[in-house]
Amino acid sequence: MELMDVLVQAMKLESDGRKFYETIAAHMTDPEAAAMFTRLAADEVDHYNYIERQYLALEAGKGWSEIPEMASVGVIDAVSVVFPPEKQALAELPPHPSEEDALLFALGVEDKSFKLYHNSAQIAKDPEAKKLFMQLAGAEQTHFNVLMQRYDSRYGYPR
Repeated sequence: MELMDVLVQAMKLESDGRKFYETIAAHMTDPEAAAMFTRLAADEVDHYNYIERQYLALEAGKGWSEIPEMASVGVIDAVSVVFPPEKQALAELPPHPSEEDALLFALGVEDKSFKLYHNSAQIAKDPEAKKLFMQLAGAEQTHFNVLMQRYDSRYGYPR
């Protein structure tokens, strides 16, 4: 798969992630959980914008470039759907998803997102492409860590 195709898949991933997190936030009764999922949705919008900007630069022949907003972020099967469409995502969860259900589901998709970006970095030949994909992987790892911290604080480990 070409890296441009990975960028297209990544934009869909981030867009689907935003929709998923917004939908789950609306189902949460705990305001802190709703706020966390809302923040994750906003992050996905930012990630989409960074990827789109890179895609448009490549399409215009400008090559890979640094995304300044990603500077603070440390450096799969790319065609599979990581975030199922909104209606399907809710179908994969119980009828009235609990925070625990949503957290476990979100942990799984963040792990898949990380793998998509990490694996894309491994095949990238251009250093800026490799850096961008590793930064995106780092952002997904941060989301995973936020979700896991919330899960551990609410439900403990082991159960």
